[in-house]
Amino acid sequence: MIDGNIDSDTNSPGLRLRLLGGWRLHDVSADGDVEVPTTVTMRRLLAALALRGPTHRGAAATLLWPDSPTRQAAGSLRELLWRTRQAHPDLLCVSRECLALGRSVQVDVPALRRAIAELARRRPGAGPAAAEFTAGELLPGWTEPWVETEREQLRQLQLVGLELLADRRLAERAPSEALPIALAAAATEPLRESAQRMVVRAHLAMGNYGQAVAQFERFSDLLDEELGVRPSREFADLLRSRAREEYRPRPVSGHPIRSDRSILPGALAIAVDL
Repeated sequence: MIDGNIDSDTNSPGLRLRLLGGWRLHDVSADGDVEVPTTVTMRRLLAALALRGPTHRGAAATLLWPDSPTRQAAGSLRELLWRTRQAHPDLLCVSRECLALGRSVQVDVPALRRAIAELARRRPGAGPAAAEFTAGELLPGWTEPWVETEREQLRQLQLVGLELLADRRLAERAPSEALPIALAAAATEPLRESAQRMVVRAHLAMGNYGQAVAQFERFSDLLDEELGVRPSREFADLLRSRAREEYRPRPVSGHPIRSDRSILPGALAIAVDL
């Protein structure tokens, strides 16, 4: 069990760590906005603690020096901790067994996760801005396997946040606000059907039936080209009822009343027949 009795030397506020869009560590206390100097290894340690929370010393040493013997990695960690606290005394909380970020360090990634969790709970209120979910990828240029794993997990979470926010705007009958949010999600992951569906919902809510059809057609073509599959039945259902309203059965001279599928766009003709 991780020891919760960890202390920093002081508890003065004012350290901000940004991991989205690139590394940035600043002291924004009463003295102003000053960059805190760090080495590459310091950054790796602080980023790991920011993303993973309190961590056992042994786990941190293994993460930072995976190819070193245990005793050597432990010694390297002790030296790194000393140098990190020299850079700023409030950066770390340290105990005999556990390491954590100092209590005064504010990190953007946990704040993003909390904002998405609040959206998922569907609590009333204005909610976060879309910019919070499009602040950039996690630590671009870092190639450590654990960073790449965290980066992909966070990217998926950002997409979920955009979709939840677009859905809230639609529920608030603000489709013009929902549309750019949904488009941002679809642009980030073009093969993500839930994002494409949100774009179509926004177009339909705004009365832009033609644009909704065009979006569906583009997505259908992309799926077919990339994966050889079609959009789901649920997605087709969004447009099926509207398609039937737009293309009602009509009498044709000398023939029974029929529904003329030939005038439907290709993917929607399939949707109507589903």
